[in-house]
Order: sequence, then structure tokens, then C-alpha cells
Amino acid sequence: MRQRSSFCISPERLLMTEKQKTSINIRGLTFLIADSNAYFSSLCHSILRGFGATRVVEARDADDARKALVQHKIDLLLCDQRLPPGGGLEFTRWIRSDPTNEFRTIPILIMTSDTRSTVVANARDCGANMVLVKPVSPASLYDRLVWIAFNPRKFIDSKDYFGPDRRFKIEGYPNGVGRRAGDKAVDLGTATGPALSQSDIDALLKATRNG
Repeated sequence: MRQRSSFCISPERLLMTEKQKTSINIRGLTFLIADSNAYFSSLCHSILRGFGATRVVEARDADDARKALVQHKIDLLLCDQRLPPGGGLEFTRWIRSDPTNEFRTIPILIMTSDTRSTVVANARDCGANMVLVKPVSPASLYDRLVWIAFNPRKFIDSKDYFGPDRRFKIEGYPNGVGRRAGDKAVDLGTATGPALSQSDIDALLKATRNG
């Protein structure tokens, strides 16, 4: 079975122009949101739609998420840490550990309201690309999409681990994406930026729609 590339979202598909360095184009991508909470799933769905996504699949548990991965060509997975029945980390571990999965290397963002260092470290060690703090804001999700596209990490294939290189630290936003007040260099890609005002959200969505 042919294995897909390490990062399905390439700079060519998630395009940032020189004139609009904060604009991204995700219209050609397919996203999977795996979250048992319909409200939070709908929130992420709406954010992605606001960014221009036209293909967003939702799953309420790991079984439905597995089916979606097989039936659709998923480009990025947003997975809740508490995804039933075994949890989002276990589901991520399954994706990464099976060499027959053609979706083994898709970018995976773990969403969690539990930001203890042990939880974040466990997410990293199971093969997640990044961690998003719930409730997810447009800015935090947007920044992580840009990071995945423009700062690809090589995949490590060892006896005990398969996944993106875990030696990772955010030290600055790529390609002209501005750092907001309150953002700090953090390990593991944890999204902890300040909440946006409605005007900030409107400005961000307007910028992406112009892309």
C-alpha cells in the first residue's frame, strides 16, 4: 500500500502570498474533526469554514473516525484528547503505529482542556504534531495550520516511536505571521494565545477570505 507523504499540507496547497502573508488557502483540503462533544466539534467546523474549508468531516468516536480515515482522503485530523472509547491519544497511537495505514503520517492536532505538562508530553509521545487548548480560537488554529505547512518536521521511525520529530520548540512565527501580545516561546506547540475580540476575529476571517 502506498504511504502518503509525511505532511499532506504542503506550502503549494496551503498558500501564503507575499501580499497577504496572513492568508491561507485550505479550500482543497479535507479535515476530520473527531470529538464526542457536538458543540466543540461544531465550533471547529465553523472556524474551518470561515477559513475557506469546503470539506470538513465530523466523527463522534474512534470507530467513526477510523471509518472516515478509510473512506475519505483526510489531510488533517483534529482529535479530542477524550475521544471515546479509548481516548484521542490512543487513537493517535493507533494511526502512527500501523505501517499499513496510508494515513499514518497525516498531521494530527490534539485538542484538550487539560493543559498539564504530563498530558501535553503524552500527546507528543504518541505522535501528535501539536496540541490545541480548548476551547479552540480561530487564531490558535490558524497559527498551527501555518506552522504545519511551513515548518514541516521529519518523521522519526524507531523501535519505540513513529511520528514527527519531538525535538520541537516554537521560537517565532513563520513567513511574516505576527506574534501577538502574550505569546511566548513554548515547547510542544501548545496553543495558549489570548482570546480574540469580535473585531479581531472578523479581521482574521476577512484576511483569509481574500486569499
